[in-house]
Amino acid sequence: MFGYLQTQKSELLIKDYEAYKSVYCGLCKQLGKSYGVLSRLTLSYDCTFLALLYISINDDDICVKKGHCVVNPLKKCMFCTENKALKFAAAVSAILTYYKIKDNISDSKFLKALFFKFLSLFFRRAYKKAKKDYPVIEEITAQYIQEQFNVEHDKNVSIDIAANPTANFISKLIMSIPNTNNIPNLLLEKFGYFIGRWVYLIDAADDYDKDLLSGNFNPFVDYFKNKENTRNDVSKYCNSVLNFTIYQINLAYNLIDFKQFKRILDNIINYGLPDMQRKCLFYKPFNKKKK
Repeated sequence: MFGYLQTQKSELLIKDYEAYKSVYCGLCKQLGKSYGVLSRLTLSYDCTFLALLYISINDDDICVKKGHCVVNPLKKCMFCTENKALKFAAAVSAILTYYKIKDNISDSKFLKALFFKFLSLFFRRAYKKAKKDYPVIEEITAQYIQEQFNVEHDKNVSIDIAANPTANFISKLIMSIPNTNNIPNLLLEKFGYFIGRWVYLIDAADDYDKDLLSGNFNPFVDYFKNKENTRNDVSKYCNSVLNFTIYQINLAYNLIDFKQFKRILDNIINYGLPDMQRKCLFYKPFNKKKK
């Protein structure tokens, strides 16, 4: 996925950071177990966030064990053992990655497209397995990809309309989680919608300079197309749009009673999102976008 839904490590208690890492490392192991070693390359913070939400919404049982890191066998780490949340997040990662590769094939020139076609051979099996096990996720993702394609090939589309497919995608994913904690569906729907909106907008803001040069679709580039502005004007405007979205996220989030990983989710919403905005918009030379 995009890789923007991260914690602010400096504001986490050590025990909460270890708990977060156990889910992250557990998802890495689950990807390898469910879809093969190469699928571990698709590990992302966003899917880790989905796994945390699944556990909190579904009140899923978790077990943490000590083991060896699959990337560095000499390193020991704590990781969550196989559970419904990790399987769900792994399926999202597998399906979304395959669609992303297909999109790259259509958008790339010959040699690069050839590379992505070769890459798709390795991820097709994972996609088919995830599609079979989680048809709802595949249906939601396919609809999202089509809607995003339609938006990006339309002219004079607004920022709100451009963000809508990703917003609906994340909202529907969260709504597909079995809600055993009886959290009001409207709150989950709104929370997911504005999380998705924020993810799309921060990605567009982060890619502003690149898309301005390449001519790729970007709603912020379109907004400033016929306006006199400085780069600082662009950053300030993007920041104001993103701040409004974070405000909407908090309106829903503060009314939801999450049972597990509450302090970690608080950290991501209250510290991680604003910190990511600062890095992407105002400290660009120092920003390293991570998975």
